[in-house]
Amino acid sequence: MKKIKFGMIGGGIGAFIGDAHRRASRICNDYELVGGVFDVDYEKSKEFATNEGIDLKRVYENVDALIKAELALPEGERIEAVAIVTPNALHYPFAKKLLTNGFHVICEKPMTLTVEEALDLEKLVAEKKLTFALTHTYTGYPMVRQMRDLIAKGVLGTIQRIDAQYYQGWINAIIYGGGSRITGVWRLDPKHA
Repeated sequence: MKKIKFGMIGGGIGAFIGDAHRRASRICNDYELVGGVFDVDYEKSKEFATNEGIDLKRVYENVDALIKAELALPEGERIEAVAIVTPNALHYPFAKKLLTNGFHVICEKPMTLTVEEALDLEKLVAEKKLTFALTHTYTGYPMVRQMRDLIAKGVLGTIQRIDAQYYQGWINAIIYGGGSRITGVWRLDPKHA
């Protein structure tokens, strides 16, 4: 079966959710990461691509460069879908630009920061007849899949209550400086997160 060629905006070295998306694409084995804009620092983006075995000709300085270069390629060679794994405030502008130019979009949650932006993307997807996939990446984790399977088979009996906790150690101010030294301060700023 032919793999879907996909690109990624964000998700480079040290990026948290980008790694989850790459792992998920490998688990389902339907996608091949062939290029992208992995970091705002072009040199770091190229370093990431080298580590991942991605052709440096498919590493772009920004989204506009990705769109222009990929659209210049023959249709069978170009990126078909782009995963957006950037700070939340960038999801809408990047998704809109990609959809406008004919790319299918895989977007990490949240889709947008406002209902109006979401409705705008919905309209654009319908007009362009493209796919917009909003991901909830953790549902693809092997332990979550196993739990879902055990529940579906009735192995655990009737589920009466679920108490789930998700610890994010990077927020620990004492150990990690509130996370900013690892993932950047955008996660702690409501305007961007």
